[in-house]
Amino acid sequence: MNGLYMNNIYKSFGTVNVLNGVNFDVRQGEVHALLGMNGAGKSTLMKILAGVLSPDNGTIAIDGKEYRFSSPADAKKAGIGLVVQEVDTALFPSLSVYENIAADEIVATKQKPILSWKQQKQRAAELLRRVGLSISPNKLIRECTLHEKQLIVLAKVLSSSARYIILDEPTAALSETETKRLFAIINDLKTQGVSFIYISHKLKEVKEICDRVTILRDGNVVHHGDVSTLSLEEMIHYMVGRPYTTVQKEARAYSEDVLFKVKQLHIAKTNTTVDLQIHKGEIAGIAGLVGAGKTELAESIISHTKTAGEWWIDGKRYTFSSPKEAIAAGICLIPEERRKQGLFLDETVRTNLTVRLLSSLTKWQWVLRKKETQTAQQLVEALQIHPPFPQAAVKQLSGGNQQKVVIGKWLKTDARVFIFDEPTKGIDVNAKQEVFSIIRSLADEGKAVLYLTSEFQELLDIADTIYIMVDGQLVKRVSARDITYEQLIYYCSGGDLDGATVRFDRQEKANAVSS
Repeated sequence: MNGLYMNNIYKSFGTVNVLNGVNFDVRQGEVHALLGMNGAGKSTLMKILAGVLSPDNGTIAIDGKEYRFSSPADAKKAGIGLVVQEVDTALFPSLSVYENIAADEIVATKQKPILSWKQQKQRAAELLRRVGLSISPNKLIRECTLHEKQLIVLAKVLSSSARYIILDEPTAALSETETKRLFAIINDLKTQGVSFIYISHKLKEVKEICDRVTILRDGNVVHHGDVSTLSLEEMIHYMVGRPYTTVQKEARAYSEDVLFKVKQLHIAKTNTTVDLQIHKGEIAGIAGLVGAGKTELAESIISHTKTAGEWWIDGKRYTFSSPKEAIAAGICLIPEERRKQGLFLDETVRTNLTVRLLSSLTKWQWVLRKKETQTAQQLVEALQIHPPFPQAAVKQLSGGNQQKVVIGKWLKTDARVFIFDEPTKGIDVNAKQEVFSIIRSLADEGKAVLYLTSEFQELLDIADTIYIMVDGQLVKRVSARDITYEQLIYYCSGGDLDGATVRFDRQEKANAVSS
């Protein structure tokens, strides 16, 4: 019997049940969407299929043969391929395209083979043509665009005769044109009998490219069927399970005076322009899926990437050509990748907290250690950094405490505009609340706060105003009190901007009647 069948799959980690008897099947030559919120079990199910994890119970059958994978190599031999979201992790940047495509075969050969590089290049060229990529097999990976790298990984997967290919957020970092090109390639490969498991939060794209859909919630299959029979609202309802209720928060008061705004700010990577404004004491959120352009917006505002436009701070117009100029004007960025971009990992907490204050902590170019330590200790106590020792190595701190250090280095500067890019990434629940407390304190002091995240519930909890970002554009601005969790998902997934409230109300009434 042709097709892929995962039957009665169970998986737990300790006392936590992650998959509860999941059934999942993929037909030959189809695109099957696998949907669910974060933590629904999608990644665990696919890791089992890819041979990374073993199920506690259940079976996997592919084209009539039952398998039990003990490694990713076993899954690959059975015809399973994986195109990861972070394609750079699957490629060797200093090697050529054809060397990357041949790499797995070379590694898998136990005895040193006598390879014909001419044949390898010809084979790579044929695979590149199969995925619609017209580049030289001799081109170095580091010279390739992101879209080219993604198609190279797809070609690499096809080189192992993969028949069932997992695509993990394949369009997250692609432009609209590149996405359409990828869909054309997927449809062409479908006609050749190749099947795809399509994991994405972009529900509008799921409707466009996928044939069937399986939706997971809390480790259980809650819906399985044809994509054409579901609306975006129904997909979201199955994913969330119920209207996502939140405790009604009190409206924060902030000034009517605009502290910060940008006009026609150009984001080079997405080739879009944006306008936004933040009042004194306001927390403005940017809601967007992974790949929507949030980080690119943050880096453009701080002028980390080449950009153009107008910046206005307290009514004064600026143009910036470097982060140094933006920082001098009062803008600071707490980056998403704090360990790579926000910290000196080999230095102490003291050094990291005071690095922006050196001009006030030096005399004749010598750092006044006592004054530096006192300043750092004040910040450690104010931010409740643990362990509470300025001389501690910052790399030994937890993620939440490292984030406090990244924020803390700006607190005694002249910064008036604070940009937080995914500030709770990789930190626990308690640390999140502590970060929220710091952010609210900054807003209460009259600072302008911009909070960018794909964690929509966080925005509803922390923000006063929310901008919706889709494909590098700010498409809607709403009060955080006037939008629901489901509507945020709907808008960010590419849903129509008008009438969503009416449609969700209608959906809820229908659900109430059916229950």
